[in-house]
Amino acid sequence: MIIGNLRGVRESSKVFGIPTYLFLIAIITMIIWGVFKVKVLGYTPAPVYDIPKITGDITLLLFIRAFSSGCTALTGIEAVSNGVPNFKDPCQKNAKIVLGLLSVVVFVVFGGLAYLATLYHAVPTHEVTVVAQIASQVFGTNIFFYVIQATTAIILIMASNTAFAGLPLLLAYIAKDGFVPRQFTKRGKRLGYSNGIIALGIVSIILVIIFRGDTHYLLPLYAVGVFVSFTLSQWGMFIRWSRTKESGWRHKAAINGVGAFITFATAIILGITKFTSGAWVVFIVTPMFVYFMLRIKKHYSEVARQLKLCINEKPKQINLAEQKRYVIVPIDTLNKSFLKALNYARTISDNIIVFHVSVDDEATEKLCKKWDEYSVGIPIVVRKSPYRHIVGPLVKYIESEEYAAGPMDTVTVVIPQFVVTKWWGNILHNQTSLFIKTMLLKRRNIAMITIPYIIEE
Repeated sequence: MIIGNLRGVRESSKVFGIPTYLFLIAIITMIIWGVFKVKVLGYTPAPVYDIPKITGDITLLLFIRAFSSGCTALTGIEAVSNGVPNFKDPCQKNAKIVLGLLSVVVFVVFGGLAYLATLYHAVPTHEVTVVAQIASQVFGTNIFFYVIQATTAIILIMASNTAFAGLPLLLAYIAKDGFVPRQFTKRGKRLGYSNGIIALGIVSIILVIIFRGDTHYLLPLYAVGVFVSFTLSQWGMFIRWSRTKESGWRHKAAINGVGAFITFATAIILGITKFTSGAWVVFIVTPMFVYFMLRIKKHYSEVARQLKLCINEKPKQINLAEQKRYVIVPIDTLNKSFLKALNYARTISDNIIVFHVSVDDEATEKLCKKWDEYSVGIPIVVRKSPYRHIVGPLVKYIESEEYAAGPMDTVTVVIPQFVVTKWWGNILHNQTSLFIKTMLLKRRNIAMITIPYIIEE
């Protein structure tokens, strides 16, 4: 599913569309031939399994449980509403046509199979599915029977593509509002929302592992979340019509109001009847998601507030001739990578200090001796760090009175970093320069420049 959707909307629709059409053709053919065989040819079906004899009344609780199980199988139409922007213009009209066709297909397939189940006395069992029982009596155990089984298996596997088609797009809209990370708004090379597709795939893998692929637990988990979303969307549309009062808003509000009531009642029924079957996860995870989304929104709002430039704010007038530029070049060992960074530092300032954090007296002594041998002509400052802290002594030195730069001055730290061409080469090095940059990023008066030195292999 991940690979297919990462190929792009056009190519994924071809990959997933062909099995869907084959399934529809096979099932509709079985429905037509199955009804024709009984009603016209006079075939008398014999039950494959004995119909269980159940005594007792059909209680309201049993009816509600059956209703909740049926609703689980009828989710998926939300993918059309979520994917409206992916339709060709006029996108809303085309989406309505697709939604209508989807309703017809669901009615024909679901209703046709239910009717065949009554004609051929199919009984739900753990060994053989209802569709397999019907197909074996309609076609026998020939190639048509195996075509039904194969297309049904494929379509059940591809049913998860509903989420891949709708959720990444929905995440992109939520990300634009600032409630999830902005990375979900980025499109990949194939113009699909790659980050959303990959994230959904990872979460799906985790759920399958946790619940061991048992649909008895996974379907209620999915269905409750879907009907909660249905309720929120219907209620949102009801509020919108009530506020805008556009032409014909009353009957539109009535439709959405009835829809909100029905989906809310369904969500409550599913939550109660399927609570121990996996629905409890939704009631725990959903409030957590809402909390984290609000925290993300608060973060983005705070960042925007601090970065906002008011209209009356003007850039400060700085006399570049009077401003002093201070540069510090950290050193661990004297090598070509360091010399390249030092040569660059000389081009931007004359106030250069080479700074070394000593965590090994013997290594520091060798460095100072080598430094004197090369006669670079730039002072080297050595600070001991008994606890092997690298960044702390550097920041402490910059903020001390010993250093010439004032608290309002900007200090440029030129960091040498060697880059290996092989991807696995980074694993073999400690990446101290990346650690230093990460820590110094939190200091407002420190600017950083990285000078790469490429190691050819």
